[in-house]
Amino acid sequence: MRIIAGEAKGREILAPKGMNTRPTLAKVKEAMFGMIQFEVAGAVVLDLFSGSGGLGIEALSRGAERVVFCDSSREAYNTVRSNLKRLGYDERAAVSCCDSIRLLEGLAGSGEAFDIVLLDPPYETDLESRAIAKLSELGLIKAGAILLCEHSKQNPPVFPEGFNVKKARKYGDSFVTYAVYEGVDDI
Repeated sequence: MRIIAGEAKGREILAPKGMNTRPTLAKVKEAMFGMIQFEVAGAVVLDLFSGSGGLGIEALSRGAERVVFCDSSREAYNTVRSNLKRLGYDERAAVSCCDSIRLLEGLAGSGEAFDIVLLDPPYETDLESRAIAKLSELGLIKAGAILLCEHSKQNPPVFPEGFNVKKARKYGDSFVTYAVYEGVDDI
């Protein structure tokens, strides 16, 4: 796997060993970043279900200020840390090895708020929808935040009130849904 654009363009990143991680295909990653190319520079990004860290590292290469990575797999955690160190991005990143909802609950009240959220969980779970709901509930995303969700056709993400789904695109067996968090009106 290689970085597509930015300062680390063409550099190789490692993937976790085994069959538990499904790396985002280059064409899907390119399409995802094509959708947000003008929003990445200076953004605070969350790469949830990070696997190799390919999506978050792509964001760092394109000028993201900071990326928080999370994956429940120890192998993925070690791979992300190794990739960040090899590319010199470890100072602009935080890496956690835990359940995604646990990470979000731990961030609640920290003042952390994300501009971009990249979600690529195991396809046949509801983890993506649960994480989206938690992000909103816990105030971890800014108004105007972009969420990019990679998913299967059979299991699209569910967005609670406050999200505007802009588009969903098909790339082979994968779908990418682009949504913007517009906030929830308090009554």
